Amino acid sequence: MADSTFEMHELLGPLAFLIGSWQGQGEGMWPGGFAFSDSMVFAHDGRPILRYEQLTKGPEGRPSHCECGYLVAQANGDVHVTVAEPSGITEVLVGRPESDSIVLRSVAIGHSPTTENVTACRRTLRIEDGALVAELEISVNGEELAPHTVSVLRLVS
Repeated sequence: MADSTFEMHELLGPLAFLIGSWQGQGEGMWPGGFAFSDSMVFAHDGRPILRYEQLTKGPEGRPSHCECGYLVAQANGDVHVTVAEPSGITEVLVGRPESDSIVLRSVAIGHSPTTENVTACRRTLRIEDGALVAELEISVNGEELAPHTVSVLRLVS
């Protein structure tokens, strides 16, 4: 959560819809899919940067995925994002907020020697009926982007 001792940087205004702690449910989008609980936190410290933390738990309540990163607001209105997963995948994405949404497209994907060959991704974050909808599409081995997960989260603090 944002530290109340710091005023939000003016460049974060278009991303203010994300700030807070969100919790909800998600599902894997391929045939057979899977269900999970999801939580996301977006916080600031007065700089034009949002810190991002995400945790997924499987149906039995055990952690199954997590990632963290930074959304950095640029003076030209773009947002540069870095995301890292413990699996060894890193993403560098760029997008531009519009109203209460942002679509982030990968410009680089990094891999440790043991990760799957994710070659591109697109992340969409938007407010819909008061909920944060988070959609992730991925490309593996240079194939077309395909739906991977979607979560619907509610603001809890």
